[in-house]
Amino acid sequence: MPVNCRRSIQLALCLTGLPAVAFAATRDEVKFNRDIRPIMSDTCFHCHGPDAKARKANLRLDIRDEALKPAKSGAIPIVPGKPEKSEIITRIFTKDSDDLMPPPDAHKTLTPAQKDLFKRWVAQGAKYETHWAFAPTTRPEIPKAKLNASRIKNPIDNFISRASRRRS
Repeated sequence: MPVNCRRSIQLALCLTGLPAVAFAATRDEVKFNRDIRPIMSDTCFHCHGPDAKARKANLRLDIRDEALKPAKSGAIPIVPGKPEKSEIITRIFTKDSDDLMPPPDAHKTLTPAQKDLFKRWVAQGAKYETHWAFAPTTRPEIPKAKLNASRIKNPIDNFISRASRRRS
């Protein structure tokens, strides 16, 4: 196989393989942007998001400070580190259709895995993250390559080398 072709394949594997490696390394840590925001965007934000006209129960879940405030009932939607005291956890696990979130008439349901993610996220402190589009970019540290130094032509080769070592 020509060297250029091999490098293209290595680059493609690196670009598609690194996120999977990163996810596998941190799968116990629930991340807001990766794990929770997509679920909330699909199932919660329509009624508990930025649109004040559509907002129900004056509850906003897209802003952490708002999600930690007690509701009129006195229940606190999210109590970081305490899923058993967090109303959203009670609501997503209840069997009572009057209290269930998302409500049955929304025709949105959470899978058991999604419910578990919410519970783990709250237990881990319910850390919110800024939307990725507003987060400052950071330059990753270039890994030390195990390839022959003569084969390193560009810093990307170091990343490819690292990804290749992880798969073997």
